[in-house]
Amino acid sequence: MKRGLVIAGIGLIVGGIGGLAVAGAGVTLVKQTSSNAFCIACHEMTWPEASYHDNVHFKNAAGVQAQCKDCHLLSDPWPAYLWQKATFGARDVTMHLLGVIDTREEYEAKRPELAEEVWAWLEETDSATCRTCHTDAAMAVSTAPEMAQRVHQAAAQGGQTCITCHKGVGHGVPEQEAAAADAGS
Repeated sequence: MKRGLVIAGIGLIVGGIGGLAVAGAGVTLVKQTSSNAFCIACHEMTWPEASYHDNVHFKNAAGVQAQCKDCHLLSDPWPAYLWQKATFGARDVTMHLLGVIDTREEYEAKRPELAEEVWAWLEETDSATCRTCHTDAAMAVSTAPEMAQRVHQAAAQGGQTCITCHKGVGHGVPEQEAAAADAGS
């Protein structure tokens, strides 16, 4: 009987330590695969990275940078975050391995479709990722220009969400960029 308790106790201790090691490795893995460096490791992500660097979410007066995961993955609840990370990541890796977007030209051709997918997802989630940083309480709408105050109030009353008006805030709107490029040529 005593020997059985000792073995059970040792088993619990070893199991507990093993469980903590697995949990720690899992948290480290999630953290490492959530970095911008990891997200842009594939060559087809270098093109969206360039537009992100030209954007207010990368460089701004507050010095706060949004990371890829901040806009492209729901952070709460954590199981949903992990599920999205796994499914979106698997899709991106599959597209990379299949060479779906292998050149900048292929990226630019597919970009409007990709943007529409992200915008539809943001509409569907009521721009939840935007609201992680941009809370109503934190936004100084009352100090914004009068037109912005009116538009925000009307949008809130009309059930609109951030992305309804702020399309392209992370990487620019593909059509607008194409028009600007054509005008410059």
